[in-house]
Amino acid sequence: MEVTTIGIIGAGAMGTGIAQVAAQAGLRVHLLDISEGAITASRTRLDGSLQDGIAREKLTGEQAEEVRRLIAWDTAYGRLAEADWVIEATFEDFAVKERVLREAAGFVRARAPMASNTSTFPIAELSRCWSQPECFLGMHFFNPPPAMKLVEVVAGESTLPSITEAALALCERLGKTGVIAPDIPGFVVNRAMAALVAAAIDVCAQGGDPAAVDQSIELGLGHRMGPLKTADLVGLDLMLAVLRSLHDQTGHPRFEPPEQLVALVESGRLGRKTGQGFYSYDNQSTST
Repeated sequence: MEVTTIGIIGAGAMGTGIAQVAAQAGLRVHLLDISEGAITASRTRLDGSLQDGIAREKLTGEQAEEVRRLIAWDTAYGRLAEADWVIEATFEDFAVKERVLREAAGFVRARAPMASNTSTFPIAELSRCWSQPECFLGMHFFNPPPAMKLVEVVAGESTLPSITEAALALCERLGKTGVIAPDIPGFVVNRAMAALVAAAIDVCAQGGDPAAVDQSIELGLGHRMGPLKTADLVGLDLMLAVLRSLHDQTGHPRFEPPEQLVALVESGRLGRKTGQGFYSYDNQSTST
């Protein structure tokens, strides 16, 4: 399956990051969002990521300019008709995803694959919101997409094998490793990571120091980054949304959102992106 143009719905952190990855692979990208403010923020976010890549010598200035040239922002679904492949990357809320998928269905070309970047919702359920469920699947990228190599590829009950194979090939073209994941809430990584984060927060609530908890996991289990540092990197609001979704879907107590996490999110301490989470990122000191 030839893919030269990708449509991405949702210009938040994930959508912008996926757009950058696709453009760096030489694909033309139509990045859509109904909010002009989100598009403005997306442009700023992309510029920051590209400047960071240049500073780290991962990109040249010329490559960064080519990425900017290949990405076009829009507020209209009509541009999706030009896409060979479409990725939904909206906020992790089933109602939002359902509305977006139903609205986009009238614009996406027949037989063009539609992939959801959902991190928790079963693809079989989301595919019922799409007009061609046989062309629907999950492609779960990880934050930040330009740096993270894994993409969980998830087939629904109706997904054609050829669509799954094409998704794996697209992952390779994007410089990612596509891994087949089962169609269960949270798939592989978030299902395991959410439980680990919740357990780490529970330890902190009972007197554990965040830095000591992270170091214990890093050294004891061989993780490169402890669960609390990872939660700060992902975003505590997103981590809370993942836990709530998994708890709602499974009812398992291991996914019940810890009170400390709820309190941090409600206070606006969302991790690295706000400078405060479990840690403080202005001086790297530990915060609780």
